[in-house]
Amino acid sequence: MKDTYFHETSNHEWLLTNKIGGYALGTGNLINQRKYHGLLIAGDKNRNRNHLVAGMEILLEWRGETCYLDSTNYSSCIYPEGFLHLVKSWLRPYPIHLYSSLHHNNDILVRQEIMMADRENTVLIKITNLGHNSLNFLIRPKLTLRNHHETNPAGYWDNRNIDLQCNEQNFHARNNSLSLYGLVQNGNIQPEKVVYRDCYYPWEAIRGYQGVEDQLAPVKISFSLLPGETNYILFTDDELNLENTGLSGKIAKIERKYRSLPLPVDYPAGNSSDNSLLEKLDYEDRIMFDYNDYLSILEFSLLDFLIDDDVVAGYPWFGCWGRDTFIYLEALLNAEVSHRKCWKIIKSYASLLRNGLIPNMLTESSRELNYHSIDSTLWFVLRIYDLVNRVVNHKLYGYKTITGEAIEIIEQVLTGLIEKRDNLFNIAENGLLYLTEEFATATWMDARVDEKGVTPRTGAPVEVNALFYNALCCYSELHNLHQKSTSSEDGLIDKVTELKEKIKKSFSLFKIDGYLADRLEGEEPVREFRPNAIIATSLPFKLLSEEEIRVIFHTAERELATPYGLRTLSPSDYRFKKKYLGNQKERDAQYHQGTVWAWLLDPYVKTYYNSYKNTKSFAELQEEITKIINNLRQGYMKGHISSVAEVWDGLKPHFPKGCPAQAWSVAALYNIETLLTKLDSESEE
Repeated sequence: MKDTYFHETSNHEWLLTNKIGGYALGTGNLINQRKYHGLLIAGDKNRNRNHLVAGMEILLEWRGETCYLDSTNYSSCIYPEGFLHLVKSWLRPYPIHLYSSLHHNNDILVRQEIMMADRENTVLIKITNLGHNSLNFLIRPKLTLRNHHETNPAGYWDNRNIDLQCNEQNFHARNNSLSLYGLVQNGNIQPEKVVYRDCYYPWEAIRGYQGVEDQLAPVKISFSLLPGETNYILFTDDELNLENTGLSGKIAKIERKYRSLPLPVDYPAGNSSDNSLLEKLDYEDRIMFDYNDYLSILEFSLLDFLIDDDVVAGYPWFGCWGRDTFIYLEALLNAEVSHRKCWKIIKSYASLLRNGLIPNMLTESSRELNYHSIDSTLWFVLRIYDLVNRVVNHKLYGYKTITGEAIEIIEQVLTGLIEKRDNLFNIAENGLLYLTEEFATATWMDARVDEKGVTPRTGAPVEVNALFYNALCCYSELHNLHQKSTSSEDGLIDKVTELKEKIKKSFSLFKIDGYLADRLEGEEPVREFRPNAIIATSLPFKLLSEEEIRVIFHTAERELATPYGLRTLSPSDYRFKKKYLGNQKERDAQYHQGTVWAWLLDPYVKTYYNSYKNTKSFAELQEEITKIINNLRQGYMKGHISSVAEVWDGLKPHFPKGCPAQAWSVAALYNIETLLTKLDSESEE
């Protein structure tokens, strides 16, 4: 395997999710680097997640020869060296790993595939003998049975007698309230307690967290495979009811989830008579998925974050966040996901409205419901507007009812904002919305260290006021189009109309030297080159001319743009942080001081489009936009990445940082590809 591909897939992560918050996560070489890495992390109805299975020790035997196919980090070494037996790995459409003996040869080949069921905490391991020899397997599943944010301390399993039930083809292990069931389709399971001590997670240690734990293998699974044969292992948190379909039916259902997805061009299908499988693999880091296949993979990765009535902001450690949900929801609408699904998410948040605000962070893992945000609610209004336009334009089922309820929800929001019951912000005489010192971290730049905001935005933040203006315009347009006319609504529409005019006039206060101030203190602009100006210029209802937007775009292009997103602060600023690293305090201090965010590519491209859509051809627009996202697109097409991460270093970004799979990051790429598809279709007309 060429160094480039191996290096990329070893430092990027694959992800499987199950639509109820559960997941499986790991690296391309299956060496767990995080406490969150594992084959099964179960989600529950309260949005908590429990880490159940870290991985499997796999001992392979043939003709008296043996080797291990797994690897574990310890503080002083990696043992065993199963990664040396890894011929190649693929991250999508699900993790695939091909192993061989040393030196790699076509006689000994094992393909391992990992898949996850939908709407249940069940993972499937599919093992196939692609070589020419009969193979014997001895597998020990490594259990953790803990909350996914925690680790099991040294000696945890020594004096702990877990409840274990075991028969020939399945087992049940229980630790306190957590259960794991394991099944093998063909084979034998026997109890055998093995403790793996001091397993080391270097990426946790780097982030300042506990990075060592003990893992437990309470059973061993043994089976043999003739050339061409396949066997299956399942792990689940709930006893499987197999009376109707049997184990084979359960396996078939999980495999169907992925059947429509494209496989990489050199997927090792093979058979026992194939003497050239290794020679057919691509080792030159070429394209694994053509463009159309990439779009299918991208949409599948977009849906990773969708759960029943909400959106997981990012895997593995984020829960449901209002801001992230309603930025992401634009992509969900572009993907033409059921309008009823999108409406259900909107209604869920509408039920939590308080004084005009939706919560930014929902209850999960002991975190309390959090209303400390202003922009979340404004994004919420924009998405309601988008949904109404979709259901009305296409006359979708229930569109009249949805439209009426949607307008009422927006009225609740705007009434609450205008009445300002919490005194956390105020609307000044000039119409602009100002945040108090107490509410200064209520924008997406919300990092705090020792309870103090790192980038407090006391005053009038530029993107918040552009979002506020857009929310007012959304309501005004819906009100007028759908002829809402009760006396109470007439009173609100009058206030909305007045505020719109004031904001449009006052927005000139933000203009500074071809850019927009990050915020106003009083009426004085704060001169910081930040991407919030780009968010403001990307929105559907414009406050600036096309020429003004064009100048702002090119300033951002010079000061903030990178191949993976926009910097949160210009490198010319003395506060600029080159790298995103260290413990949580150190990282929080860097989060919005130069660190690159991928989700900002979406407003960046929209700003470019807004500034040139009337002066450049469709082909020119396509070419320039493609350049902006080319690194991420190529990452998917070459198989280097399976999702889009949260952040990158501010200087010389390459490998992702922060959360490895972020909902609004994937949504940004999906929205841009949707725009490119639209431009392509328009250019053919």
